[in-house]
Amino acid sequence: MFRLVVFCAFFLMFLRVNAQQMDTIRNNNKPTKDTITVKDAAKEIGFKDKARDFTKEVGLLFRDTSELQNPRKAVLRSAILPGWGQIRNRKWWKVPLVYGGFVGLGLVYEFNQRYYKELLTESQFRKANQNLPLDSRFKYERYKGISDDQIYNAKDFYRRNRDLTLYSTFGFYLLQMVDAYIDAKLATFDVSDDLSLKIKPSVYAPVYANGGGYAPMPALTLNLKFK
Repeated sequence: MFRLVVFCAFFLMFLRVNAQQMDTIRNNNKPTKDTITVKDAAKEIGFKDKARDFTKEVGLLFRDTSELQNPRKAVLRSAILPGWGQIRNRKWWKVPLVYGGFVGLGLVYEFNQRYYKELLTESQFRKANQNLPLDSRFKYERYKGISDDQIYNAKDFYRRNRDLTLYSTFGFYLLQMVDAYIDAKLATFDVSDDLSLKIKPSVYAPVYANGGGYAPMPALTLNLKFK
């Protein structure tokens, strides 16, 4: 009798364990409600909405017909095409200055680059022919009689100026973007002749005058009125 009870108990435990394993396998095969797919995650983050907003904003750069442009659009327009933001701000006279600056920086770069390459060739020739006398150790006739140190220093001088010109060009590019932003930002400021400034007398009483023995003193008040 005791053996039968033990056998039944062991058999019931085996069925319970087997049923739990089947439920685990079934749950692993079927996604639960908490499962997040890649598509749902992208939708949750809002990639499609952000891409749609960005495309719409870029499109408005070309379709905006309002009288005043948004400062952010002014920066984007000047970043795409230098001078575009100034044109939309109705500052036409700044466009020749913008492109004149780029042309001037380009000429300075070409000048320094040309002499740098020439002096680089001259210095390389002299280093390769150290056994020749100074009067015969030159690549170009114009550098005859000039010492090696002067050639090396001049080469470094033009290389440094060339690099500074590149940095200046990038800085000038950012400057025209900032200029377009400021003009668009200040376009709504009232700078007409309706502004008025009035000066009138008043009495200045410090907050600590009563407790510290300081008496009120006369003063002038400036009132700036916007009409």
